Amino acid sequence: MIIHERNYSVNVCQADIKEQLSLYGLFDLFQDIAGRHASILGFGREHLMINRNFWVLSRLSARISSMPAQWSDVTLRTWPRGTDGIFAIRDFEMMSSSGEKIIGASSSWVIVDYDSRRLQRPDKALSVLNQKFPDQQALSENAVKIGALQEAGRSVSKHIVTTSDLDINMHVNNAVYIKWIYDSYTPEFINTHVPEAIDVNYVSECHYGDDISVITVPEKQVDGSFIHSVMKNETEMCRIRLKWRGDNL
Repeated sequence: MIIHERNYSVNVCQADIKEQLSLYGLFDLFQDIAGRHASILGFGREHLMINRNFWVLSRLSARISSMPAQWSDVTLRTWPRGTDGIFAIRDFEMMSSSGEKIIGASSSWVIVDYDSRRLQRPDKALSVLNQKFPDQQALSENAVKIGALQEAGRSVSKHIVTTSDLDINMHVNNAVYIKWIYDSYTPEFINTHVPEAIDVNYVSECHYGDDISVITVPEKQVDGSFIHSVMKNETEMCRIRLKWRGDNL
């Protein structure tokens, strides 16, 4: 029960223009299996909402060997790894139909009060379970904090938050931020590159009607790597580092 597995098929609605699982589709799968497993363990949204609390994804780091093709079958597994301060740690691994590990990820979650939007300490019962969690790690470290953007080479795109961007918690869903930054790339770039690594830091909430800017900056001295910042006025809402490699490598 501590390590939970679920089989998925990459449906057409989850695929990108290359007919493979999109990055935002990957994040949809992460949150689907995380939510299901938390409920099985007795720490799902429905359990936290008894005390008017809910889970929020704070950080996620994923390392990608390959993205599964449209219509292919994959196995996604997840497990909690206990708490680290205010964070509850959860790892993920995606396996191909042949059993090869193609994606590993680590995530850090926080508990938020639904009414005040203030962070809460992880449930004491969750901390008690620390000794029962497996030592297995999907990555060598927990999800990382991303450094500041540089000024040179910035490009900016705009977006107004719409109803379809929102989730049950009435804020922009974590996978939607990935879709926004994905839209900052041209079809030509997507067709000639594959994602290799993504690090995400969710900083604050975006809500319906917010006027946001997506800032993109090439990461200095790192080929194929870009840092994106989602801004509302002068406030940063999310920061993402995305590293690509050429599709012929």
